[in-house]
Amino acid sequence: MPEPLKVGLIGTGRMGRAHLPAYQQFPDKVRLTAVCDIYEDVAQQYAKDAGVDKVYTDATKMLSEADIDAVDICTIHDQHLPHVVAAAEAGKHVLLEKAMGRTMDECRQMLEATNTAGVTFMVAQDIRYTPNSQAVKRLIQEGELGTIQAARCDSIINSKMSDPPGHWMNDGERAGGGVLITLTIHMIDLLRYFIGDIRRVSGVCKSVWPAMVNGAEDYACATLEFENGAIGTAFSIFTVSRSPVAIQYQIFGEDGALYTGPPTLETIMQQVGPPMVSSPKRDEPGVEPVNRYGNFVQLEPLSEGLVGDNPFTNEILHFAECCRTGKEPISSGRDNLGTIKTILGIYESNRTGKTVDLATL
Repeated sequence: MPEPLKVGLIGTGRMGRAHLPAYQQFPDKVRLTAVCDIYEDVAQQYAKDAGVDKVYTDATKMLSEADIDAVDICTIHDQHLPHVVAAAEAGKHVLLEKAMGRTMDECRQMLEATNTAGVTFMVAQDIRYTPNSQAVKRLIQEGELGTIQAARCDSIINSKMSDPPGHWMNDGERAGGGVLITLTIHMIDLLRYFIGDIRRVSGVCKSVWPAMVNGAEDYACATLEFENGAIGTAFSIFTVSRSPVAIQYQIFGEDGALYTGPPTLETIMQQVGPPMVSSPKRDEPGVEPVNRYGNFVQLEPLSEGLVGDNPFTNEILHFAECCRTGKEPISSGRDNLGTIKTILGIYESNRTGKTVDLATL
């Protein structure tokens, strides 16, 4: 059996905590050997919970001293570039929490550094790594829906409950934006994974809650044109008081369609509700659809290559496998440029009032 990938975690906050189960449950595949946070008391508590001895408050020191093969970076968006570059220069593989960066220049610098160093670079777009997402990907690849013609996604939450005034996610300078780059990026990335790259975008953003500062938006609406000709929309609210939906998507093909309902207790870990699909393949022989909306049935999850329902654990084990084999991750840094371009293109459209061709970014 190959030796486990030895990992140093940078950032022990909310996302660092979300990554902890992978290290606790699969030490034979990924072994956490060092943790780092600028707040020593927080880092010490995380290390205690993780059973790790090496604790640092300086990432550069950890990179030079700790016995690690890779880093898991769960820091604030404005720290991604220096941490990725430093890790690459130290010869460490890199798993980076989304969003990859705040600008295209930052993202390209990360790619250049990791390519030059010859290390694996993966962006933690976790919702790709769920059994439901893998089932949808397979269904589309097999052509059950026919040519994809349209898609839409909604990203609607009340972040006031978790991110009070002064939180970095409400700061457009530190985060790189607001709801789009922090929340909607999940759905944009997932639609790209299913349908392909996006060619052109237009969008409008609004900052409503006074705690949103430095241009961070809490309302946004965008139109998308995919390379394959499909059209789409993305609707986002960060500070809604109440909503009947949270994170969901719909995909419409020439022959069929699918949508996600609200998460259930069984699927809450996957963050998006179970996909419901309607297509000729699933219609009962000789029975016409009961109405113009079609007969939707729940799509069976696809767990091939996954260890369970936890997307964070699945993505970390995928990262470890890619580091070991040298294959490109499903959500590589190279691939993720298309997701970042889409988000930044919507911001550019909001600033200029014009449709933005993503090839120009």
